[in-house]
Amino acid sequence: MNLFKKNIFWVINIILLSSIFRVFLLDLVEFKSDEAITVYQMIQFFDSPHLIERGLISGTGVYNFPLFSYLMIPLSLWSRDPMILSGVIAVINSLLIGAFFLFVRRYYNLMTAVFSSLLLAFSPWGVIFSRKIWAQDLIFLLFIPFLWLLHELILKKNSKVIFPLFILLALLIQLHGSGLFLFAVTIIIFLIMRIRTNPGRAICGFFVGLIPIVPYIVFQLGSIPSCPDCEAFMKYQQSIRSVDFNNLFRPFQIISGLGYHFVLGKNYSDFIAIYPVINQLKYIFTLGGLGILAGLFFVFFKKQKNIFLVIYFISIPLLYFITKTSAYMHYFVIILPISVLLFAIFVTETYSFVKKRFLKVLTIGIFLIFLGSNILFIYFFNSFLYNKKDIEGDYGPIYFLTRDRIEKGMKNDSILK
Repeated sequence: MNLFKKNIFWVINIILLSSIFRVFLLDLVEFKSDEAITVYQMIQFFDSPHLIERGLISGTGVYNFPLFSYLMIPLSLWSRDPMILSGVIAVINSLLIGAFFLFVRRYYNLMTAVFSSLLLAFSPWGVIFSRKIWAQDLIFLLFIPFLWLLHELILKKNSKVIFPLFILLALLIQLHGSGLFLFAVTIIIFLIMRIRTNPGRAICGFFVGLIPIVPYIVFQLGSIPSCPDCEAFMKYQQSIRSVDFNNLFRPFQIISGLGYHFVLGKNYSDFIAIYPVINQLKYIFTLGGLGILAGLFFVFFKKQKNIFLVIYFISIPLLYFITKTSAYMHYFVIILPISVLLFAIFVTETYSFVKKRFLKVLTIGIFLIFLGSNILFIYFFNSFLYNKKDIEGDYGPIYFLTRDRIEKGMKNDSILK
């Protein structure tokens, strides 16, 4: 609470800035089958309360754990309207960026906290994955507290946080597959850095975190044949897959507007044609990746007590690469807070290292240019969505277009009847 009072000015402004592209323009939010199924699942639950046994089906053909659905229940108490639910998720993520500022302010310094929070607030990918009715859009709800507790354990040697830390690890595994890689790398970090833990508290915390998985396990054991998702997972493992080198580049791209070809698909060339300045912004975005790389070196050579940031940043994409996981950007949402933190460390350390005022101004100027480029890109993207409405890529139709199509279909059905 004292930390919040001392930084209330920054916290409030960070939250307000974070909400600009998240809470507003919700009529442009992505709304496809996954989002629609989740909303329908919530409607069914409130009509007839029951244990939800499985979540949405994943790209591997295996159904997800039901944790996301259980998280959506309290968020759906007031309304099951998709736009309102998107708004609730957007508000939660805006508040979480304020919490992220407080976390960084506690363990680093004010400049690093401001820079990293602004980057997180205006990361184009961060905005996209913070207001949809999708599991990845609630990762920050668990990951930012996890990152806070991890710093408390490693930097402050506070072993009391082990119990809630492992609860969060168990929950992150259930929320999205990236949580499994996070868990593996966390154990590796504990071994490499010889972090003292209380095994009993860790095991108890982990099993408490697994409570939401119980309906899923009961369903698998009670099915005929037993464990259908086990069979689906084995089929996925036997499928022909190839290594995706993009996994090694995604963590450097996620803080900027790089990699949007997949989102816009066939319309990406139209996007560039309407806003040709994006071709110039790409060079600035590339410099952002170099800034993260410089941040990695700063931590590795000058801040070795924070070496676990480097291990997470390198190891999770490497595990994706080794396991031949497709390099979809939403798999890297869990790395986004670490990416912006590394970039902010680079800017802060450079500012402290240079002595001449001109070089200090130049350092801040480079950061502001990068941040401004992100803001400009998000503005262009939303303008394109507003005019195009139906994207021939992964984004698909905006919410209002989908809603109008459904309502039109319902009217036609009633006329035919």
